[in-house]
Amino acid sequence: MNFQLSNVLWSRQSTMNQTTQYILTFDCPQAAGLIALCSGLLSRFFAGFSLDRSATDATICKSRAFIVWVSATASSWRITYATIDRYCTSCREVRLRNLSNLRYTRRAMIITVVSALTVFAETFYCHVPNLRNAPLAGYAQNMVCRFYNETASALIYVFIPSTILFIFGYATILNVRKFTLFNCTGGAYKRSINDNEKDRSPIDSNVNCSSYPIDYIQHSFSCSMSLFNINIE
Repeated sequence: MNFQLSNVLWSRQSTMNQTTQYILTFDCPQAAGLIALCSGLLSRFFAGFSLDRSATDATICKSRAFIVWVSATASSWRITYATIDRYCTSCREVRLRNLSNLRYTRRAMIITVVSALTVFAETFYCHVPNLRNAPLAGYAQNMVCRFYNETASALIYVFIPSTILFIFGYATILNVRKFTLFNCTGGAYKRSINDNEKDRSPIDSNVNCSSYPIDYIQHSFSCSMSLFNINIE
């Protein structure tokens, strides 16, 4: 479903200017996820050869934990912001569509990184090497640090982004469905000539209504690539 929505919404030039800013610029999710993956796995790889410096060196231990959590959080929230932006571009209200612009995009990116740096700055105090009876040799030194670290990572990295993704992703599906049904009844929405130049009209799709199935989900998977023709006004 996410792939189909991307085909419909990301094809518009106005969307590409904002939504892909979350994906392609300033610590994009792919790069951030790769940094988190490498930072976490390399220590495990070298540990198999007794070469893991993060288990014995305090600076490397703290830096590794900090980079892992900050980059993973940034990756998760970039995708979350892109989903919210995609919802805004699918709305009929001009006020909501105007929230999708480069100014808000850059602000969201900066806030994300600064927040992640602030929340996980505790790793420079809590994480220490040469620990025993811990999941890793370089880990949080006491129960208070471990509780804070696990709670913060669960909320900021997993629970909150996943909840927002579900809500706005479902709302985007409803918006696309409304526009499709509206066009099928013969009332395609057109932008007024008095609209401001910055106002972007919602999706204008040409759908063969005679063959439009009742089940929209099935239609989006099987027919969207051939039936949807996104018109850029």
